[in-house]
This record gives sequence, C-alpha cells and structure tokens, in this order.
Amino acid sequence: MKDVDFFPSSSRGAEERRTLAEAILRGSAVSASYLDFGYDYFDNPAHGVGYGSYRYDGRYAEVAQRMVDHYGLKPGDRVLEIGCAKGFLLVEFLKLDLEVAGFDVSDYAVSNSHPQVRPYIRNAPAVAMPFPDGHFQLVIGKEVLPHVPRADLERTVKECVRVSSGNLFFEIQCGTTERELRYMQAWDRTHQVCETPQWWDEMFARVGYPGDVHYKVLIPEGEAV
Repeated sequence: MKDVDFFPSSSRGAEERRTLAEAILRGSAVSASYLDFGYDYFDNPAHGVGYGSYRYDGRYAEVAQRMVDHYGLKPGDRVLEIGCAKGFLLVEFLKLDLEVAGFDVSDYAVSNSHPQVRPYIRNAPAVAMPFPDGHFQLVIGKEVLPHVPRADLERTVKECVRVSSGNLFFEIQCGTTERELRYMQAWDRTHQVCETPQWWDEMFARVGYPGDVHYKVLIPEGEAV
C-alpha cells in the first residue's frame, strides 16, 4: 500500500475538535437523527456536533482532478465512491466526463444529494454491490470505513477490491494512542471501528487489499488536554 493524501485539512482546527470532543465526553447528548446520519448529522447547526451544514461549494474540484491525474483516468472511465454522502465529490468527477456511482447508508444524505448525481447514488451498504468484477477504474472511500459495522468491514473491503480494476483509495480516521482513540469516538459517536494504523494495515493484509490509503488522526495526542 502507498500513503497518498488527496484531501485538504479540515476547516475545523484541532483545538475546536478537542473542545467539542471534551463536551461530548462530559455528557453532551447526540440525537437519534444524528446517530442515523440524518438531518442532525449533516445539516443542523443547533445540534452542536456534526457537519452543521453540508452544502455543495466546489471544495472537492481540486481533489477530483488530483485523483484523475494520479490514477491516469480518462473520459468515460468509471468511478465508485462508497460512503458518498450527498455526492459532492462525485459531482466533480462527473464534470471531468467520468461515469460515477455511489453508495451510502444514509437515507437523508441520498435524498438530499446533489441533483446532478442523485440518479447514480444508491441508499445501501457496500457489502454486496450489483456490479461485475473489475467494473470501476477507481474505487474510493473518504472517512467511511470506521463507520462500517465490524462484522461487515472485511466483506466491504473485499467487495470494493472485487469491483475495482486495480485502483483503490481509502482515507481513514484513526488514532495512534488510547487518548487519540477515545477522542475519535467522542468526536463522532457513529464511529464503529476506532483503531490504529497498525490495526488497519493488518486487516488490509488479511483481505489482500492492493490499493492506497491515507490515515488521518483527528486529534493528535500533543494537542489534547
């Protein structure tokens, strides 16, 4: 595996993430809508945690172009994103004349996805996808694998490998210490798999994952109180 970083840093700094994580650890509640990846998770600024407002702003245009250049994609090639949320990254691939498909478990996100890509997004987990082997020239997942139930994790990765012709990329939120993992869980209660890069490397080796990966530590140890 290669470590490749395509995405810009979060607009929320480590101090803001730490403050929110500490508030949650002290008992701040999260709603059922949040836990179900609903309105509170994506678009409710009053909920305190979550995106607060996830609107299309073109932020992924450069990311898509970097991926196209890195993987040598050409017009007509097919891109799959699992955990695509509202499909904002897929919009940018579509603008580059690529065919796109997306999967997401959030009914709210799919129902409120960008109109240009809504016909190409399915509200379903990615454990059994209706595509032939090697169908996509690129399969990607940004910060999605930690949200997959542990029982489905290896099957999801294997399915992504199956439908890919070779190019795969995952960005994975993680921690390298007990404190970092505790803050990661507090930062987003929908995380199901909070583990270290070493743990992820071992899992990828078991399933024969041949793609690229970038590990993202949400709140590094040195920045936590």
